[in-house]
Amino acid sequence: MNARATHFRSAAIPFFVATFLITGLASLIHDQQVTSARSASPPPNQPQFEGLPVVVSFSVPGLAERQTAGRADSVASGWQVIFDEDWESGLDDGIWMTVDRNGTQFGEYEWDTREIDNPLGGGDQSAWSIGGGQDGQALEPSADGYPANADSWLIAGPISLAQAQEAELSFNYSFHADAGDTFSVLVSTDGATWEGKQEDSGGPNSWFGRNFALDAYAGQPEVFLAFTFESNNSGDPVKNAAFVDDIEIRANIDSKQFLPHVQYQLPPTPTPTATPIPPTPTPTATPPSGNFFDDFANDISGWEARRSNNGASYDLNHRPDSDGGRQGQLEIIIDGTDDFVIASPLVPAKQPPYNIEFLAKLKDPKDRHMYGLVFGADWNGGNCAAPASPNCFTSYYELRVQYRNFTGVPFQELKLKRIDGHDASGEPLGQTLVDWIKGGNVGADDWVEIDVYVTEDGTIRLSWNGKFLVQVQDASLIDQPYFGLMLITKENGAARVKYDYFKVD
Repeated sequence: MNARATHFRSAAIPFFVATFLITGLASLIHDQQVTSARSASPPPNQPQFEGLPVVVSFSVPGLAERQTAGRADSVASGWQVIFDEDWESGLDDGIWMTVDRNGTQFGEYEWDTREIDNPLGGGDQSAWSIGGGQDGQALEPSADGYPANADSWLIAGPISLAQAQEAELSFNYSFHADAGDTFSVLVSTDGATWEGKQEDSGGPNSWFGRNFALDAYAGQPEVFLAFTFESNNSGDPVKNAAFVDDIEIRANIDSKQFLPHVQYQLPPTPTPTATPIPPTPTPTATPPSGNFFDDFANDISGWEARRSNNGASYDLNHRPDSDGGRQGQLEIIIDGTDDFVIASPLVPAKQPPYNIEFLAKLKDPKDRHMYGLVFGADWNGGNCAAPASPNCFTSYYELRVQYRNFTGVPFQELKLKRIDGHDASGEPLGQTLVDWIKGGNVGADDWVEIDVYVTEDGTIRLSWNGKFLVQVQDASLIDQPYFGLMLITKENGAARVKYDYFKVD
């Protein structure tokens, strides 16, 4: 994973004493970084922002400590504008946070404002996805394109929708980029898991007005909004990436109060009962399913080899030392060629929807070394140990992340299979759901974050280093709750992988 740095400008928001306007039309004011609501019509009648569904796990440092940037007026009812931005006064650091997730590794490029012609809105200023940061501040839309490996985020919040019955975001944007580069609109309730839509078709050099439904977040006391732009390893010297302008969030406040429905029943005539005898607990094979997190800081307790091919030679170790600033890892080593091993704590995940996220690094990688994830696996409570057992990990989803180094520019690619069984030598057999798809370029000593989001209907979404890659649907095994981590070798011999953390939420 690229070293990620978050750039915070010093926030100096003056305290404004609220001014009540005699006309009753509230203007937008800032009071301790809070945007007050004002009456408004319903959201504009314009198309919804469309694109690929995307889920990104990115815990933004310091975001949770920020003060509320917008909230509805709980006294009034009807549609209200609870947050808006037109950039005419520049980018307010007390309202917006700008982040380059790549840090300075490929140059620092963040969002900032520029004078640009936006034919859909008034004013002269818009937010430009690469106009800020140490390297972006010198760029101008009239003369400069966008760089390779940009990953810039523009974040507002928290915004309170606690009083809202429904809510909608509206904005104007321009996205002019090459195919494969992305512009996303994302929403989060915790500043760590972001969901939304992503355009990756390149986009024309035109402005569009779009809405983005926030009804799913109505009633939430804290909602975060993000616009992001990400480029691949080529960039474009002519195209201008993404602009955003004329942002409004409207909330519909319903002042009606509804009492809960209560069904009245006459109490039954009491009858004497014997003193209850506590039931004898029934032993279970596993603890209750739910969220899971292990950062391997102190040990790898519970993680054991559950399946491998016959004759595989491997080791599972705890590494307490620091690697790239990360302390404590689960290390898996395979000594041979064309072998694999799966390690698991035998803890069940909750039923979908859930997100699996982990951080991994191949050490001294060679072409076709692979690490990966196993999920949707079975276990009947019996003995479960490598090389093979009829009790566990007989069927599962297998996500392989393969290191390739044959072009002079190392990269990683991903493949997803549904494993339905194993042959006589222990090799997994099954159907390919997603054939090899490139994640991105990677250094020989880079940490990489992998995210897998699974929904109730069997939709499986794959992301590499925060970049959405693909989604596929297969509900065959999603009700099986067990998971694990793996290492695979092919023709280039022994391999070693380190996992820094693993979580399911």
